Amino acid sequence: MLNSKYSFKKKMPNMLTIGRIVIIPLFVFLLINPTELSRFWAAIIFIFASLTDWLDGYLARIYNAQSKFGILMDPLADKILVMAALVMLSALPVEQGVPGWITVLLLGRELLVTGLRSVAALDGVPVPASRAAKHKTGWTMASIILLLFHQLTISQVEIPCHLLGMIALVIASGLSIFSGIDYAINLKKHY
Repeated sequence: MLNSKYSFKKKMPNMLTIGRIVIIPLFVFLLINPTELSRFWAAIIFIFASLTDWLDGYLARIYNAQSKFGILMDPLADKILVMAALVMLSALPVEQGVPGWITVLLLGRELLVTGLRSVAALDGVPVPASRAAKHKTGWTMASIILLLFHQLTISQVEIPCHLLGMIALVIASGLSIFSGIDYAINLKKHY
């Protein structure tokens, strides 16, 4: 019995990663013809998925449950979630969503860095996430949550979530460019 409990703890990080991937179609569905309510629920799903990203990493560390599957799929699940959110927000009118050029910039950087890290991994060169990349991820997640809420009223106070989300997204874009250049420079040293 103790062994099965330990085995379950070892599998939890990967189960959370798979759950994050499985929930993405529901997230996208909610944003096809968004209403205030569907945007709210999409934001809740995004927050939940973002928290599972942190939780699966935490559980993998405390239970020493790192796996090849997790190393590959965890960042991929994050990228799919963020890409889905940015693409769906780009499909909205600019005053409610994200300008397409920002989506192209962020997604292009993600694909470029993923490609560079994959080539390095083939050569046995580990490329951990840089501090700037971690900050970029945090700002990106925060901006998407704010943009999904768009406009909130709490205790009769209107919060300009779209404006705050766009400011956070501009910061994320700057960090994205900086961290992408940083990865390229660091990987150039290996080749």
